Amino acid sequence: MSDPALRKDVWPLDAKTQPDAFEQYRKGCAHLFDITLLSPEETFFNRLEGYHLGPVVLAHCQGVPQRFERKLSHIMLDAAESVMAVLELEGGDWRGDYDGREAGGHMGQIRIIDMTRPFDMSTGAYASLYVITSRAQLEGCGDLDFHGLMVTEDSVSGRLLGSHLRALAEVVDRMTVREAGAAAAAILALLGGAIMAHAKPASGGPRPIEKMLLASGRQFIEQRLDDVELSPESVRRHLGVSRSLLYKVFEPLGGVSAFIQGRRLDQAFDSILQDRAERHTLGEVAYRHGFRSDAHFSRAFRGRFGVTPGRLRRLGEAARREGLSALERPDDVWAWLRGL
Repeated sequence: MSDPALRKDVWPLDAKTQPDAFEQYRKGCAHLFDITLLSPEETFFNRLEGYHLGPVVLAHCQGVPQRFERKLSHIMLDAAESVMAVLELEGGDWRGDYDGREAGGHMGQIRIIDMTRPFDMSTGAYASLYVITSRAQLEGCGDLDFHGLMVTEDSVSGRLLGSHLRALAEVVDRMTVREAGAAAAAILALLGGAIMAHAKPASGGPRPIEKMLLASGRQFIEQRLDDVELSPESVRRHLGVSRSLLYKVFEPLGGVSAFIQGRRLDQAFDSILQDRAERHTLGEVAYRHGFRSDAHFSRAFRGRFGVTPGRLRRLGEAARREGLSALERPDDVWAWLRGL
C-alpha cells in the first residue's frame, strides 16, 4: 500500500475578488491576535498554504503590511504552549515588542516566538515560512527565554535551519506522510539547536500567561469549594491546559491540590465558627468540605491552624467575639491562634 500524500490546506484571500476578504481574515485570526491593516483595505491580499507534518505545521504565507497584537486575552483563549518560528523570504521588514524585548528584522532572519507571551509587531509586505510546534517537542529549551529571539542565517545554526526550511518548502507539496515524519524530526532538532545556541536562561519569574491562568484557576476554585467534584483535573479542564502547565502555574502556592485543600480548610474553619447551635457534627463539616476521613480532616486542620476542629468549636464564642474569619481575615486568625 502506497504512503498517502500530505493534505494541503490553502486559504486565499483577495479584496479584488472578495469584498469581505479582510473581514474574513480578521475573524479567522481573532483567536490568535488582533490585526490592523497598514495599507488600504481595497488592496488587501493574503495567501496561506499549510501542511501538517505530524508534530510540526509548516506554512507559507504572503501578505500586505499589517500589525499583529497578541494580548493576554488571546493567550487565555488559546492556552496551548506553542512555539512559532518565522523565516522571512521576501521583504518583511518588521519591528515589534515581544513582552518587553524590542526586536526588528528583515529578509533572511528567523524570528522565534513563544505564543504563551504577548507581542505587538508590524511588518511591511512579506512572504514568510512559518513553523509551529509545541514547546514540549523542543528538548532542552524549557528553561530558555526565546520570545522575540532573532537568529540570522549568518550563524551556523541559523544557516542550517534556514536552508532546511527553504529546501523543504520546495518539495513539501510532493511529500508523503512517512517522509513528513522525518522532515518534522529534522525541523525540531534544528530549531531546538538554534534556540539553545542563541537564547538566554529565563528569568525564573512567572510568565504573563501563568499569572492569568493562576488568577483564573483560583477564581474557579474559590467559587466551587463546596463542589465534591472539585479536583486538579476539573481545574485543568476548565483552564484547558496540560497537567504539567497546571502544576507549574500553582507551584508558587504549593501545588493545586494543596491550594484546594487549604481553601477548603479555611471554609471549614468559618463553618465551625458560624455554627453557633452546633447543628452539624465535625464529621459532617469534614465531609461537606471534601474530606472522607475524620482523622485526615483533623490532622490537616491542625496542620493549617495549630488547633483541632474540636478545640476551635470549644473556643467558638471567643473567636466570634474577635470577628475571626479564615476566608476574610486570615492574618487576624493566625495572630489570634498564636496568642492562645
